[in-house]
Amino acid sequence: MTALLEKPKTMSENEYLEFEKSSSTRHEFVNGELLAMAGEKKRHNKITSKILRLLADVAEAKDCSVFMEGIKLRTWGSNYRYPDVIVTCEDNNDEYLVFNPCALFEVLSNSTELTDTEDKVQEYLQLASLSRYVLIRQDRKFVTIYKRDELGWRVEFLENHGEIEIPCLGMSLSLEDIYAGFEF
Repeated sequence: MTALLEKPKTMSENEYLEFEKSSSTRHEFVNGELLAMAGEKKRHNKITSKILRLLADVAEAKDCSVFMEGIKLRTWGSNYRYPDVIVTCEDNNDEYLVFNPCALFEVLSNSTELTDTEDKVQEYLQLASLSRYVLIRQDRKFVTIYKRDELGWRVEFLENHGEIEIPCLGMSLSLEDIYAGFEF
């Protein structure tokens, strides 16, 4: 979730990484500019938390990890993003950063939808390790899935029901499970 809250500040990649360690506000770093991130609404947080819970046990059993919102992802160039949920099976020594995700999830909101559906698509689909990028709507049961297969990337849309396959974990998430307890 990214929303520009103030005029971007410019700094180097190393300055950003050091600054972010002690900042009380999360910032994404795009093309040398520091972008402050807005807070989430309860609905956004509940969906994100539910995805984390649904993935966590399977990930742990497969020696993988699931992170939520506070862990950075390095994308192309020297851009850094905070996806809502990151799945990775890498083992790196950086406590703040993931380099090789296998699945990424973004819960869309009015303030972030354009960035999540355009800028991040361009950045995320260039990550060699990534096999799924999932965009989840809050206002209705609707998910957009970018899926990598032997022919490249393709897009799938699910509405009201269906399964989101997560190949690196050997599992699927159902829309029914993600949206359980929500009324539309």
